[in-house]
Amino acid sequence: MALQSINIGTLANDGTGDDLREAFIKVNQNFDDLDLRSPESTTVANMGAVGEGLFSQKVGAEIQLKKLVQGSNVTLTSTPQGVTINATGGLQALSVVSDSGSVVLADGGALNIYGGAGTSTSVTGNVLTINSTAEIATDTSPALGGNLDAAGFNISNVGTITASDFSGPVTGNLQGLVYGIDIRSIEPNTAGFDFGTLSNDVRGFSDWLLYETDIDFGGYMTPDTRNFDAGVVS
Repeated sequence: MALQSINIGTLANDGTGDDLREAFIKVNQNFDDLDLRSPESTTVANMGAVGEGLFSQKVGAEIQLKKLVQGSNVTLTSTPQGVTINATGGLQALSVVSDSGSVVLADGGALNIYGGAGTSTSVTGNVLTINSTAEIATDTSPALGGNLDAAGFNISNVGTITASDFSGPVTGNLQGLVYGIDIRSIEPNTAGFDFGTLSNDVRGFSDWLLYETDIDFGGYMTPDTRNFDAGVVS
């Protein structure tokens, strides 16, 4: 039943309002309507399809609501008119450390990444790519930090090779000068020579003396100045 209002008239005792009997009939009917409301039909609903509701439960005539609890980086400020929720950004500062310097980026700060000597950078979507453009051809003073393994491949078009030592056998043709001399010019003068076999048999004092004495004819380029006549080769 709808709530019934008592007509109190326009002025006191002007005869336009409800008389006492009619007024108290309405009062009694209003109380009867309230008494018939069992159980109490007052309810609370959380509005909206998403989000967390504040209504917890109803105990008797008491409607119980949930409390707002602040989390990390969140503050709550209550006033008679409402509750203010303030949230601080999740990343307050970011420390970036490099080989030669560091920087602290504040919330919302930007870090610029540029390519140095021999490198370039590019960004596509959420991918940062760092490319190396350095090559031996562009390096005017390259140096190895360890042994170089050519893995069986050739090293060609070399100018001058300077080394403290050559270790291991030389396979294939070795071309070039030896101490500035083309040794191919020596080959016609030595080809076909057969000096026979050497014997360690000693048949007299003179053989012993020859066996124990080294004869040095000098070097090919610096021969001994004396002439040795071994007779005629027949």
